[in-house]
Amino acid sequence: MSRMIQLLGAGILALAVATTASASPAQTAKGAKKAAAHSITGTLEKYDASANSIVVKTAKGDETVSLASATSIRMGATRMTPSDLSGHTGQRVKVRYSEEGGKQTAQTVQFEGGTRTARAETTQKSSAPRK
Repeated sequence: MSRMIQLLGAGILALAVATTASASPAQTAKGAKKAAAHSITGTLEKYDASANSIVVKTAKGDETVSLASATSIRMGATRMTPSDLSGHTGQRVKVRYSEEGGKQTAQTVQFEGGTRTARAETTQKSSAPRK
């Protein structure tokens, strides 16, 4: 009898877990859709401070992506600000963005090839021979 109750309890628990895991976020949020995430890779053509957006030249053409206050801009481990972008036009970037209502908003802007960190630069300078 005790074994039967244990099996029944385990079956109910498994059913509850399976039901919870199969519910999609859209179903649990009463029809709210999560913004789809995308990425593009290309060359930074322009930073427009007035529109707070960037233009990335890709193989398919130019893409304009808006920047948000939460957008992470990095070159290697170095964090950058949007105002730093105008000094890096012509460099390769990878932009991860979400698209909602036809508007592309950047989540991250990562410059390619920028793997040197501030720590590595400091170490390299301090190990230089002194005159």
